[in-house]
Amino acid sequence: MTYYVNVKPDNLKDFLQIIKSLKNLGVIDSFGSVGELGLEGEPISTEALISVLEVSRKEAREGNTLSGEEVKKQVAKWTQRP
Repeated sequence: MTYYVNVKPDNLKDFLQIIKSLKNLGVIDSFGSVGELGLEGEPISTEALISVLEVSRKEAREGNTLSGEEVKKQVAKWTQRP
């Protein structure tokens, strides 16, 4: 399953160290950067959007999807955080 995480630029070095450690332990299969996808209210490039869609299609083919109910629960958790 693929997750997209927004990391503050000031924390990027620490975040990458953690991710590399998890990869070395076998918890994470692979990781990579999709670049800056854009900020709310700002346009996203066609190339970036197509890239995200291609990754999403691959994930769906591999069965790495969430049900609508699982998505609703996750969104509810996000909105409850301070």
